[in-house]
Formats: sequence, structure tokens, C-alpha cells
Amino acid sequence: MWLLLVVLALGFFVGRLVRSGLAKGVGKTLSTVGLVFLLFAMGVRLGQEGFLRMKLTSFGLSALSLAFAAGAGAVVFAGLAERVMRRRRP
Repeated sequence: MWLLLVVLALGFFVGRLVRSGLAKGVGKTLSTVGLVFLLFAMGVRLGQEGFLRMKLTSFGLSALSLAFAAGAGAVVFAGLAERVMRRRRP
């Protein structure tokens, strides 16, 4: 865990020190490659877990319902906030 935090902090400080266009392009490419590798490694790990494969459908339905509820809640809240703001305008 500490190794991850140290690497993250090191990357942050290097990014702050080097602000050229080339460094930004290389950093963007490295972060994309790192993210793809991380997702691949997580998929391999999940594929090895038998329990998770059996429960994948229920996990997916739960995730879908939570995402839908969060989106619907955001729409409702934004609508209510808009109504309140309209009433306060003179």
C-alpha cells in the first residue's frame, strides 16, 4: 500500500515539475497504458474467482439499479433546485 502511495506522490511531483508539451503527451500515454493494464489485471483476478463468476449476474443487476437510482436522483434534485432558484428571482 505504501509503495502505491509513494509512486503516486512521485508521479504528482514529477508532473508538477515538468510542464512541457512533450511531457504532457508522454504522461497522458503512460496513464492510459497504466489504466488499461490495471483493468486487464483486475479482469484476470475476477476471472479466477469462482464465487464472483457465479454471482456476476446479481452484481450486475445491483450495479445497474444503483446507477439508475443515482441518475434519477440527480435529475429530481436538479429539477427541485431549478424550481427553488426560479422562485427566488424577482
